[in-house]
Parts: sequence; C-alpha cells; structure tokens
Amino acid sequence: METSSLFWELASKDRLNILKILRRKKRKLSRIAEEIGESVQETYRNLSRLVKVKLVDKDREGYYTLTAFGECVLTVLPTLEFMCEHREYFLTHDLSRIPEEFVYRIGELADSRQAPDTFTAIRYVEMLIGESREYVWILTEQILVSALQFIPKKVSENVSFKIIIPHKLKPPPGAETPIKTKLDVRYVDAVDIALVLNERRACIAFPRLDGEIDYKGFLVENPRGHGWCKALFQYYWSKSRYM
Repeated sequence: METSSLFWELASKDRLNILKILRRKKRKLSRIAEEIGESVQETYRNLSRLVKVKLVDKDREGYYTLTAFGECVLTVLPTLEFMCEHREYFLTHDLSRIPEEFVYRIGELADSRQAPDTFTAIRYVEMLIGESREYVWILTEQILVSALQFIPKKVSENVSFKIIIPHKLKPPPGAETPIKTKLDVRYVDAVDIALVLNERRACIAFPRLDGEIDYKGFLVENPRGHGWCKALFQYYWSKSRYM
C-alpha cells in the first residue's frame, strides 16, 4: 500500500473519527453513523473505504472493528495531529536537537497548552516548583533567579532536585551556594532544550531555527505528556556528568 493512499483515506475528518470510535469498542453501522452525526449511507461509504485499505474489518455479525494495522496507524497519528495543530510553531522551531525517538512520540504532548509569552512560562515554572511535593527536575541553559526563592523551603520539605546545566554556566550572585551544596547537579557541554517538571506537571521549550531556546514553550499537565517529558529528562540525565 502506498503511503499517499493511506494519507488520502486519513484526510477525512469523518473517517478519522470512525477509527477513533472503533479503537474504543466495536460498533455496528447505525451506531457509528449516530456517533459521528452522519447519514447511514455516508457512514457506510466511509467504512467501505476503511475496510478496503485494511484499517477496519467487519465480522459476520455486522460489527466493525479496528484491525491490527489500524491500531498501529492510530498509535502514530497523534504526532501528526499535534504537529498540524501547532504548525506555525514548528515552522520556526528546531526539533532535530532532541533524539528521534522523542520526535516520533511528540504527539504525547497533545492537550498541552502553548505559553502565550515568556512571562506566562516563567510564572508557570515558579508555580511548578512551589507546588512540588516529591521532586523537581530542571534542564536549563540559565538560572531562573526568580525561582531560587522556593528552593530552601522545598529542600527543607525533602523535595529532591535534579538539575542539568552547561558546565560553562556561571550562577548569578547568591545562587552558587545552594546550587553546589543542596541540589543534585550534573553538567553537559550544551543544553538543547529547556525543561522543568515536578511529579505532576512539566514545562518544555524548544530552540528556534537560529538555535536560541524560545521560552514560550508548552505547559504540560496530561499524564502521557508528563511521561514523555520525564523520559526525555532521564535521557539527558544519563548523558550528563558530575564536575
């Protein structure tokens, strides 16, 4: 099957909705038509096309089900949908600096909110640190001075900190002591992205095409997106080192 043929079938919103409905549970024609808000005739036409390309199958009792191939297609579809939803952002930002395996899974950030400005992102990070109960993990190319005020209190509450920074970074006045003595800090030659997360939320920012990190990133609160951010931090943590 040609990739272009697959994309042609997925170009219909109704057919996409049918696939997502069948991913939850098998359905008969009339029920599918009701759920997508289309006529039985139009729904049958769309189902016939999906059956023809092996995304959907029909059993002897008249139930339509998602095939194993259809399940695979739906697994990778969120990445394309996320990219399309934020097309203007990804036209001006560079994902090539993160591992390909995470680019393929970036659809897990679906339902995340894009910060409208840097101020909103900074306030979100401060809130994220302030509400933490278990841990705060930070990957950054610069120290967020306004967030330092939360660290002593959080350390006293047994919140653990893991921080990855460039080895050439010079902390601002007053920040050097807590960074060296109270936090688990590792170093890398260069930082590709900015990422801050606690046990529930995350904030991630990608670089522009010129290489500068754009801090108007994504505010992540859904479990799958948080898991993606956590795994990405762990990847960079494994590549970092102590000084």
